[in-house]
Amino acid sequence: MIKNTTDLLSVADRLIEYLDGKIDFSKDGFPIFRKDMFLDSDPELIVPYYNRNNKIVTNPKKTVLCFFSSDSDLYRRLENVFDDIDEYKKCMGVIGLDITVTDDMDAEWQDMIMLANQLFLAVLACNGIKIIMNARIGSPRSVENLKAFPKGVIWATSFLGCDKLRSEYDFTFISKVLRILPSKLLIYGKHDIIAEKQLANMGIDYRVYVDMHRLTKGVA
Repeated sequence: MIKNTTDLLSVADRLIEYLDGKIDFSKDGFPIFRKDMFLDSDPELIVPYYNRNNKIVTNPKKTVLCFFSSDSDLYRRLENVFDDIDEYKKCMGVIGLDITVTDDMDAEWQDMIMLANQLFLAVLACNGIKIIMNARIGSPRSVENLKAFPKGVIWATSFLGCDKLRSEYDFTFISKVLRILPSKLLIYGKHDIIAEKQLANMGIDYRVYVDMHRLTKGVA
């Protein structure tokens, strides 16, 4: 189990070794994803990995799995990515890991976490699983770690556990979105009215999906 930095580096090295010859890497060491690796249509449902067998999931092939969960859960999925490949293949696609990265972390640690998140997706993509990149970043500087992704593909994000934008003049969120230029942004969970207004004003297509907690409670 991943318990410290050394463990994470060891897992990352193992994934990089596996991906060698299967995918290209940028000069900064991040995987370079091809456009054909990405899901290109909307799912009917987005559910966390741990709810994939819930009775709400009536059609896995129209369902996308996400990982807006605790870091301990996400490290487990990263470490066991090869064991879970068959589970991912049952579904329409998979949104990237959401291992915590924040702007107050050391820049090098932000890079490491974002690399780990991307290595996970790269393994899935190289096994024929359609992917959606998670738009989670740390500091504004860390958006550079997303530059190896193609423009015009579907991305995902979530405002769960995040403070809502307090002002329409807070451009932190929309600046990130304009850097990645998604064909569509899938938002899992709660609404952020200001963020959604910014997306609409910039002509960015988006769709909000009800989170699993509200789905099981019957709340739209």
